Amino acid sequence: MNLLLYYFLRKLFVKLYFTEKYIYLKKGVILRRLSVIPLDRVVRVTSERSLIMRIFGAKKMIVFTVSGNVTFYLRKSEDLPFLPEIRSVPVRPRFSEVIFGAFADTRALGGMALLAAFLRRISAIFGGEYFDRVMYALSETAETLSDALSLLHIAVPGIAALLAVFVLAAWSLAFARKLLRLANLRAARHGSLLRVQSGVITLYDHTLVLNSAAVTVSPLSAILAKRAPVYLRGVMIHPAARRAKSAKMIRALCGIPVDGAPKLKPPRSSFLGFCAAPLWWTVGFAAMLALVYISDGLRYAMLLKTALYSGLMISLYAVAVSLVCMSRSGLTVGERTVKLSMRRGLRLYAYSVPKVTLAEETISQSVFQRRSGLCHFRLATAERSRLTARQLIKSEIPRCTPF
Repeated sequence: MNLLLYYFLRKLFVKLYFTEKYIYLKKGVILRRLSVIPLDRVVRVTSERSLIMRIFGAKKMIVFTVSGNVTFYLRKSEDLPFLPEIRSVPVRPRFSEVIFGAFADTRALGGMALLAAFLRRISAIFGGEYFDRVMYALSETAETLSDALSLLHIAVPGIAALLAVFVLAAWSLAFARKLLRLANLRAARHGSLLRVQSGVITLYDHTLVLNSAAVTVSPLSAILAKRAPVYLRGVMIHPAARRAKSAKMIRALCGIPVDGAPKLKPPRSSFLGFCAAPLWWTVGFAAMLALVYISDGLRYAMLLKTALYSGLMISLYAVAVSLVCMSRSGLTVGERTVKLSMRRGLRLYAYSVPKVTLAEETISQSVFQRRSGLCHFRLATAERSRLTARQLIKSEIPRCTPF
């Protein structure tokens, strides 16, 4: 619908024009909306060309600012006048690195939402018959899995096997989509801009302003492999940067200098502060499992025991990830750059933040932390990002903000 209104009927519904300092965008006929975007507030410009858009020679443009974004459509040959052409030699990762980046960036929960939306779309377009066929194939696969496990004397309820097959299918769909999106990834820098291109079916072209923090995101697999994807303004610019070379890559592509400075790490005595939540979940699931085995009425409740065992395994995995992330968390304050590593969920985030982008620093202490001298150290950037280094020794933290 948007492609029809704002591209094919563009003369009726859209008025777009540029000046030296602003972008003016009007949309609508009865209800008109005027957007005025100062060019000095633009931080990212993204161009998307799906298969349908490529057939009709169109492209979708998204202009991001610090406070929001606007979307409009252009012809393939139309360029934005305020973006210079970038002709630098691009950095092209190997295909094996792209596969690793897609694997590290794929999340099971996001895949389940994608598969559910995919099945709903199939049902809406082709009717319920195709939806029934897909569900029948999943149930047949679940039965095959359950029979194979029974040969190994492992009893798994049918609903648990079906859920496992659904999650695996969802993850595989999300991985395939991510791999197609990251294929042909290449990044080239030109002064204060970075251009990132990727995609096979849908083509993506991002132009990023470099005055922002770069971040490496590491799930447990990336931590063990000693490499991780690198992101700038939410865009993956390299899928598998080695830990020993990530600082040099961030300096080359993002313009963030590397400062040699000692790293402040949380002491070993603070491990409970990192693992408290998953440890309590582990204790809770273990207690409920013990109650199930003690109770005669619940002893043969296979579905309940399967759910509790799954929760216990996930909790133990979260404890292990928390311990691994704790040893790699901390704060490094250099002359021009602050590097902050923190755990968020089940992933380790390592931010490289130019000091000129910092807006605020905060130290917080609970009642228990005051006795041990520990604290949480928080940084806020000009783009409203909030980063937290947990369980650091308060007396060792230097000043980060440049004012």
